[in-house]
Amino acid sequence: MSETVLAELRKDILSGKLTPGTKIDQNQLKQRFGVSVIPLREAFKQLQAEGYVDIYPHRGIRVKPLCRDELEDLYLVRAEVEALAARLALKNLQDRDLAELRDCFEQMTRLTGAGAYKRLVSLNRKFHYKIYQACRRRHLLEILDDLWLRSSRYRNLVTVQPSRARSAIQEHRQILEACVARDAAALAQAVRRNVDETRKMLGQAPDSEHFPASATEAALR
Repeated sequence: MSETVLAELRKDILSGKLTPGTKIDQNQLKQRFGVSVIPLREAFKQLQAEGYVDIYPHRGIRVKPLCRDELEDLYLVRAEVEALAARLALKNLQDRDLAELRDCFEQMTRLTGAGAYKRLVSLNRKFHYKIYQACRRRHLLEILDDLWLRSSRYRNLVTVQPSRARSAIQEHRQILEACVARDAAALAQAVRRNVDETRKMLGQAPDSEHFPASATEAALR
């Protein structure tokens, strides 16, 4: 039951249904899920560990505020970790993997041309993970999963911008070409550039004007 509650609360936070800084009504959740306080406590502990909520003794639980420092940290670390995973994965990519990457890239190109930007999100993950999973490093992939999950709070704040979508296609083309050429250095560089450009886009997006600069400032809001 706590896993079900956890999954639903995580989805509410990532979708924006529970907005940053919102105080969570535990009595309302007990009625919604038909559970006692114990599954809720277990779910909140996990959400706290994942960085989604802050638990204040005797004062309640709030969705963790967003802040610019965290955005920067997440994407700077992602850039390096993903570059490492891609470099390690390259030697394990088979011809069929490259064919799937090419097919995924072509789908992304068509959707970008059609202006179907929201549909790019799942394809983007599919494209990157087709590469990263080939690194065959369990702990590295677990770290990647955690970073992608945490950064999605920021990614979901903005609709994919047309100009960003078009430039991202060129970045994914470079990633694909580096894979085909079996050029590990070029691949790591292309992956790092793609993550860095996303970080810059999020930092410049209109919604980011409302990000506190730091965790300290966020706690005061």
